[in-house]
Amino acid sequence: MRTKRLSLSRKLLQGLLPLMVAILVSGGGVAYFVAHYAATVAYDRNLMNSALAIAVHIEVSDGHVHLDLPKIAEEVLLNDAYDQLFYEVIDAKGVRVAGNADLPRAAKPLELNRFYYDGSFNGKLVRVAAVFHGHQKTPVTILFAETTSKRDLLVREILLAMLVPEVLLIIAAVFMIRRSVSYGLASIQPFREELVRRTQTDLRQITLKGIPEEIYPIFAEVNELLARLSAALDAQRHFVADASHQLRTPIAALQAEAEMALRASDPSEYLKRIVAGTRRITHLAHQLLTLSRIEQQQIHSPKIVDLSELTRDAAERWMPLAMQRNIDLGFELSPAKVMGDPVWLEELANNLIDNALRYTPSGGIVTVRCNSTASQITWEVEDSGPGIPKEEHERIFKRFFRLDTTGVDGCGLGLAIAREIAHNHNATITIEEGKNLGGALLRVTFPQKSESH
Repeated sequence: MRTKRLSLSRKLLQGLLPLMVAILVSGGGVAYFVAHYAATVAYDRNLMNSALAIAVHIEVSDGHVHLDLPKIAEEVLLNDAYDQLFYEVIDAKGVRVAGNADLPRAAKPLELNRFYYDGSFNGKLVRVAAVFHGHQKTPVTILFAETTSKRDLLVREILLAMLVPEVLLIIAAVFMIRRSVSYGLASIQPFREELVRRTQTDLRQITLKGIPEEIYPIFAEVNELLARLSAALDAQRHFVADASHQLRTPIAALQAEAEMALRASDPSEYLKRIVAGTRRITHLAHQLLTLSRIEQQQIHSPKIVDLSELTRDAAERWMPLAMQRNIDLGFELSPAKVMGDPVWLEELANNLIDNALRYTPSGGIVTVRCNSTASQITWEVEDSGPGIPKEEHERIFKRFFRLDTTGVDGCGLGLAIAREIAHNHNATITIEEGKNLGGALLRVTFPQKSESH
């Protein structure tokens, strides 16, 4: 089943649409406030003018209030194409003098001569303008009210006038985002076609000319990856070529010894050589497999490893060989804990100790140390052998490289394996001249509280 992938334009819209909707909603709120305020101010003035027009026709005679408003004038005042209009004249005792009965009264005392309020009349919402009129020292209240149809209509018209352009702008923005993304990504289509045409061994760098700045880092990282893959592929080719060369010689020698043993009357001497050759090939094959595995494997679940305990465990395996070669194998161990893979750290110890025992002559000394400080943890193997020339300190870690030392049986992979394991534990491995024993000193330095990759 093919996985449905989210397009870049849709991803952008998912991020921008909530913001656009928020802007639209807030803009609608502001537009409603502005429209409502504008409609209220405009129509309230007309309402108050109508109330004042009625106040002009009020007369007081013998303390009685009368409204002398011609019929034609009343029809003009109450004529409106959208709303129903009402009025009421009230004397000081609160008795209706003229107009509609029971218009909504103000909820607060008439402290002001003119003010407005909202109410309900005959089941409809109305807006009321109230005028407190002292005619011939006789207080009179005039109420003029209207329904809110044209106010609501004006608010809707203003809202539409303000929101429709915003909606159109959002639609245009959505269209432009999709079009711009498609246009921008079209520029990388030639690079995609170039990669499609390549074979699995074509790891040349991609020409980055013409790539948009926003996605340039991605293609730069692709080039970095291609460079690393090319280097890894070259290293693999060299490794296979070197391994083939290294295996060809001992296998050919083993075959020659076997053929000689078949023709000899006493094959015992040849059989001893065959056994020795088989051991060399076995050791070489083990080293090749170890190097191949450590290059392909990363440490995903590191554990706390005590180097002093791990070294003591390794000593039990190497002590018989050291005694056989008459080498004093000693240990100066302090508690030193690192984060890492115990199997690979044991392999690191085995390769360093094995290298020291191979190059230390009979009667020599090999000392293994580990200690911890506030800033780092060190693991050292020092021997009393011939040492390693300073100019060879870097080359000695290369695969299959061996010093010109006669009589030493090795395959030139031990220190290469040691460096790979140290690198995978964020550690460094260096070579120095041993100040105590006079030979070589190989030191692995771990950062304090180190964590593996």
